[in-house]
Amino acid sequence: MNRVIEYLIEQKIAMTDFSLDLQGSDRKILQLACKDFANYMKFNNKSKSHMKPQQWQRISDEDLAEFESFLTIWVSKWMNKWQERVKLLIGKQNKRRFCQELKNLEKVETLWEKLECKKELIEAAQSTLINNGESCGSELLAEHAVKLELACNTDVDFADKKRALTFLCSIMHRAQEIAKNRGPLLFVEVNKSYYS
Repeated sequence: MNRVIEYLIEQKIAMTDFSLDLQGSDRKILQLACKDFANYMKFNNKSKSHMKPQQWQRISDEDLAEFESFLTIWVSKWMNKWQERVKLLIGKQNKRRFCQELKNLEKVETLWEKLECKKELIEAAQSTLINNGESCGSELLAEHAVKLELACNTDVDFADKKRALTFLCSIMHRAQEIAKNRGPLLFVEVNKSYYS
């Protein structure tokens, strides 16, 4: 990503939440925001007419003011989604809740590694998430949606076009459901050394 855009995102996040150390312990938040912004620009149909990724390298001074306004709004929406979607887990808090889902996902890990079209499936899910208003962690949520659908359909045959298309539609439907869901979807386990 263009260093200027990364700097602007960092400044906008810092203005939204003064407590974050974006060059230190909270660097991952900035990295996720930058990645989410790149994905937003890649997949959002409305933004494609505004500015294509190739143009990021050449933002002129006259476009910079308009772009900064757009970025202010995007970062504000992203921070709201961050606060809604991300929950920090400290210690062994609520881990039992995820045990069954983790077991199901472990079963498909071998199939996932061999899957040749996973990039395309993730991009389809990611595009659906973004176009349904999900701006935070879209790539992580898209991969999770594909894996969950794979856990439900371990016998999917991608050579059969009809079954492959049905599987893709199921993934996109799951991504829509994820975007409609309210509350935390991304859980981050915080190491106690973070507070030292």
